[in-house]
Amino acid sequence: MGSALLLQRIAGEISPEPVCQLFKSQVLAKVLTPAEFEFGLGTYDLSRCRYVPGEMILCRRNTEEWVRWRSSIQMLLITVPDDTMLSVAEEMGNGSRELHETPRLEDERIRALVAAAEAEQAAGSPAGRVYADSLGRALAAALLQSRGTLRRPMCTYRGGLSPVQLRRVTGFVYEHLHEDLSLLQMAEEAGLSPSYFSQMFRQSTGLAPHQFVLRARVERAKELLVCPDASVLDVALACGFQTQQHFARVFRALCKASPTEFRRRLV
Repeated sequence: MGSALLLQRIAGEISPEPVCQLFKSQVLAKVLTPAEFEFGLGTYDLSRCRYVPGEMILCRRNTEEWVRWRSSIQMLLITVPDDTMLSVAEEMGNGSRELHETPRLEDERIRALVAAAEAEQAAGSPAGRVYADSLGRALAAALLQSRGTLRRPMCTYRGGLSPVQLRRVTGFVYEHLHEDLSLLQMAEEAGLSPSYFSQMFRQSTGLAPHQFVLRARVERAKELLVCPDASVLDVALACGFQTQQHFARVFRALCKASPTEFRRRLV
């Protein structure tokens, strides 16, 4: 099960005739440039809308819709995976992942989550898959609460993981630091749903799951950098970073020094 969002920039050109579009997964569109277009369920029943940058559209899912572009446009499409919508809907007791579409979605929480996803993508996804999974689930919950059939909030849990659960999760993380860990894998080690696990883990450690994973990777990297024969790239890959640049950026953010500078200080 994947919970990460898919962000895709698209461009539209002026079209004399309506074109058909169909989204099989739930899509949220963010307008990036001033835009004007017509859309509707049939080629002869189109409504005209004008948008300014930053406005959002909650698209229909599994429904053919016709669009005639009246101006050139750039948009960001944020796709929420079906399994994420279904999983979060079940946790909220909605029983359905279906949303009430709207040509103009105004919700500050959703806007903030989209901005966080954009920033993460622009930075090269430094927080990794666990953070991407968390953003996907948070956006699914916000959409269901705002435009879902029952609109129930996510439950808030008190307390934390048991000592046994915490040992299992942290042990799993340390053992698999070199892999592309997911939020679901960590939650399964605790025997909890991803949303429940995230809250309980933060209460037990004071850190979000993705923050804990990043710190664990950096601590492992410090141990490996002691060995002069290991290249910085080898250390990065051994600790689960996809590139040396990604590793250096995260390491500097947490240690206030680059991996190379840190190694020099050990000499």
